[in-house]
Amino acid sequence: MQKSGAVCSLVLMAWAANLAAQEPPAKIGFVDVERAIATVDEGKARLGELREWARPREEELARLGREIESLRSEVATKRGSVSEEAMAELNRRLVSRQREFEDKQRVARRDFEERQAVVLKEMGEKLTAVITQYADGNRYTAVFILEPNQLVYLANSADLTDTVIKLYNEKYPYAAGKK
Repeated sequence: MQKSGAVCSLVLMAWAANLAAQEPPAKIGFVDVERAIATVDEGKARLGELREWARPREEELARLGREIESLRSEVATKRGSVSEEAMAELNRRLVSRQREFEDKQRVARRDFEERQAVVLKEMGEKLTAVITQYADGNRYTAVFILEPNQLVYLANSADLTDTVIKLYNEKYPYAAGKK
């Protein structure tokens, strides 16, 4: 009885080894999502549009920053040479401009982050679809987001970023103003 159990075990091990030999090796890829989004035609255009949207807000903040510095300089030079009322008025103007600057900075940052999140979400969904289709078609076991600072070594064949960029541009051709 033990002999037949051993034979059965050997047959099962041979069958499992044969099955494992037929299974293709795991195929793993990586995509640098940040580079892909910044490089695809749509990403270049939409991130450029976002920068254009932000430019007037940055200019307004820079103007307010210069005004604040001018008021600080005025407060420093007039300290001790003007009345207390005049100093109090200068300080009120300075504090008012600083608050205005901080409020506008906070609103601009929040609005920018909201707009950026929308762009990244929309493009991320499309990028995921391209990666999934490519990975399925090429029998990848897994595709990971590439974090270059987290890797010691990555074979060129495992970096799918350039392929994904090409496929994204083919699948989602971008014309300015069209999403």
